[in-house]
Amino acid sequence: MPNCKAPNLRTDRSGNIGISAALVAPLAILSLGLGVDYGYLTLQKREMQAAADIAAIVASSDLANMETATRRHLKANGLNMAIATSRGLIDLDGKPVKDELVALQGGIVTLTKGRYLPDPALDVGERFIPNATPADAAQVTIDREGELHLAAMFSTPPTLRASGTAASTKLAAFSVGSRLASLDGGVLNAVLGQLLGTTISLKVMDYRALADADVEIRPFLDIIATRLKLTGATYEDVLNASLAMPDLLAGMRLAGGLSNTANSALKAIETATTRNKARFTLAQLLNIDPKKEIKVDAGSDWKMKISALEMLSAAAAIANGGNQISIAALTGVPGIATASVNLAIGEPPIETPAHRLGSPGSAVRTAQTRLAVTVEVDGLAALAGIRIRLPLYVEVAHAEARLADIRCYGGSSTNAGVSIDTVPGIAEIAIGNVNPSVLSSFGSSPRVEKARLVESPLLRIDGIAHVETQNMQPQRLTFSPSEVAMSAVKSVSTRDTLTSTTQSLLRNLDLDIKVLFLSLGSPKLVQAALADTLGAVTPAIDTLLYNILLAVGVRVGEADVRVTGVNCLRPVLVQ
Repeated sequence: MPNCKAPNLRTDRSGNIGISAALVAPLAILSLGLGVDYGYLTLQKREMQAAADIAAIVASSDLANMETATRRHLKANGLNMAIATSRGLIDLDGKPVKDELVALQGGIVTLTKGRYLPDPALDVGERFIPNATPADAAQVTIDREGELHLAAMFSTPPTLRASGTAASTKLAAFSVGSRLASLDGGVLNAVLGQLLGTTISLKVMDYRALADADVEIRPFLDIIATRLKLTGATYEDVLNASLAMPDLLAGMRLAGGLSNTANSALKAIETATTRNKARFTLAQLLNIDPKKEIKVDAGSDWKMKISALEMLSAAAAIANGGNQISIAALTGVPGIATASVNLAIGEPPIETPAHRLGSPGSAVRTAQTRLAVTVEVDGLAALAGIRIRLPLYVEVAHAEARLADIRCYGGSSTNAGVSIDTVPGIAEIAIGNVNPSVLSSFGSSPRVEKARLVESPLLRIDGIAHVETQNMQPQRLTFSPSEVAMSAVKSVSTRDTLTSTTQSLLRNLDLDIKVLFLSLGSPKLVQAALADTLGAVTPAIDTLLYNILLAVGVRVGEADVRVTGVNCLRPVLVQ
């Protein structure tokens, strides 16, 4: 017989692949099982998230009966879950559930009502405020024990959680500008005429009618789209389309709802600007971001109004190419012999025009404005017969209004209160000479120099003064539903009204008085006569400044805010 040797197992390598496979197979099967379990847990989490999102929309649609509405929804969709209440767990029929562990296997739903603040300044996790009133949002959280297959042999199933938050869509139309100044037809005619490049002859009653008239923006945009022959256009297309002043004025008239006086005034300005070729876009006047992608012919339910005078003023300032006007001799202002005006208007902010439709966090601003006015008045007392020259420089930084909150009270989509945080523009008023050529250079501050107030053979008076009012902290204005419905105007002032600011300016006047003949009296008597003269014409100066700035939609050291529409729409997912 042949000599047969026993195989050496340590050196024999035959069948090693099969052995290795047998050794690795359990690990591969385990890894595959864990992968399947992980994927299945992910699928379960997605299904829970979808259920939580839909339940949140259902709950927020009926906050007063949130629990009942959620139970009906879950039952109708075959989701056998328990509801966590202050009374304990209940099933979909409202009956108590005693075994929490069993309930966890099917899912436990926790409902929380509260308020949602869609403010970009807040972190996403801070925007939902649980249990805040009045409630306008619902948060639904689902906890459920996850299902495992292979991993269940050596691991406890994890508890999965998904949360969805839904809130009413809240929009408000609001603006910052000026509607309250005393009207002077002559001043407004001169300033607006310069801005529009034409001659305007409206009366005070015409301007009052324009200030009191509101243009409904949605039908106005529809009319503009038709006039510009924009077919199939969105509201954004209309806002970005180039139009001329006569198109704007005709659209305002045809939108309807104006008094006969306001309509006639707009028609007169439309006729006067027929040859005005300056073009601009409505996007420079207003922002309707939430609705800009809607097609004009699709219809919509949003509301927004703008004062006809505010719209006219803003459009005139934008259409004026140089954004600076000069009036050599303005007459007819009671108490003032004559006045010269140099007015510079800063570039209107593109993202935050003075009128906006938006959600909380949206902001509007006025344009920065600089005004140099030289007023001439006749002296009193010791200055009788001597004309006084008073050069005034006024700078108004932009005023800002930010939509802080909308509180939906239910019953109707417009039953809501609105809160707006407002910062008035910093107002700087000075007596002194300013170079008109540097007014429109908004990157630098003009230098105010001591000015010659009186120049006569008998007397010379030089003077300079400066007053600045400011309030950098926002002040909150709250509009009730009735005030929103009335488009009520609320104002915030930096510190004082213009009258008291002007009086402070006169008190701070630094004077150099040179009396050439003793018969005029002492410098103190001259100074007292100057104070009496300027104090007597302060109201007239106020009216002049108010109306010049009214023509471009701003006020000195103040901000006028209006809420012209509010909507609480169907709930949507917010996080």
